[in-house]
Amino acid sequence: MSRCVVFFPLLPKSRSAPGPLPKKQRSKLLWHVQQKDVDEFGIRKINPQFVPVGEEKIIDQEALLADYTPEVEIHNSRVEPAMCALRKTIAKGDKHRSKGEPLSAEMEYSKALDVDETNVRAVFGLGLVYLDRKDKEKSRAVFEQLVALEATFDLKHKHLFNEFGIALRKNELYDEAVKYYSRAVDLTSDDENLYYNLSRAFYEKGDWEHCFEFVSRSLRLNPYLEHSLGLCRLMVALSSESSLCDKYGKPAVPEHVARQAGELLVDDDGMAMNVELGPGGGGVDADLVASSVSFDINLD
Repeated sequence: MSRCVVFFPLLPKSRSAPGPLPKKQRSKLLWHVQQKDVDEFGIRKINPQFVPVGEEKIIDQEALLADYTPEVEIHNSRVEPAMCALRKTIAKGDKHRSKGEPLSAEMEYSKALDVDETNVRAVFGLGLVYLDRKDKEKSRAVFEQLVALEATFDLKHKHLFNEFGIALRKNELYDEAVKYYSRAVDLTSDDENLYYNLSRAFYEKGDWEHCFEFVSRSLRLNPYLEHSLGLCRLMVALSSESSLCDKYGKPAVPEHVARQAGELLVDDDGMAMNVELGPGGGGVDADLVASSVSFDINLD
């Protein structure tokens, strides 16, 4: 159920002049209304470019019928074409980015943002272009914009969220990665993979205390999440192999952190699980390779 149409808000009628308001007194603000359920409608403002923007507000049918009037002609002739054109512009940007054409991709994403400066897909795309070309200053500016938008963390943007988080980490923007995942955790506190990704960001920073804090939260939600268990194994292993800490540029793992991580590796029979670094002693990365996680699916 996802019917859409444009509505005008109705203004209160004047007490001294009963009857319909003259057209010149009607509000010029347009709203895009999308039916979510039988008695649930999401409304968003329409900007001067005739594109819905901003956060969605939910109202019921009674409020819709009492406070708004439909403008089907405006929807069909102006809003729907503008939305279609915006989608095509972003799709062009995505295509150029996938083909390794960053300048053309940047041009299309910028064109889309001229129409809707809060469009999450376009902001994500532009941020990924900047990260791909190692432009940290512009990447940080886009990052701040994304973190401020609650829509960034909507499930429909899950793939882009994932890709951007990986790109932040690969560009060594670890503080930004921590803030990015922390914001997501604030909005979705029951996803073990988000806690894992946050712990992974703290691992990159060499912050073992916070790394363990969030990996343990991940395992409370899912005691069998292999990626979190692998991180615990890593903490235990590095605590007994100081040379490996030097090799991978990490500070020593505090004894109490290693002990607590080891406690999370005890199976149902009370027997400690094996802790292995992997073949050739190079298991720091091998133990952290993920095959499929909600958001961070590539830990290269």
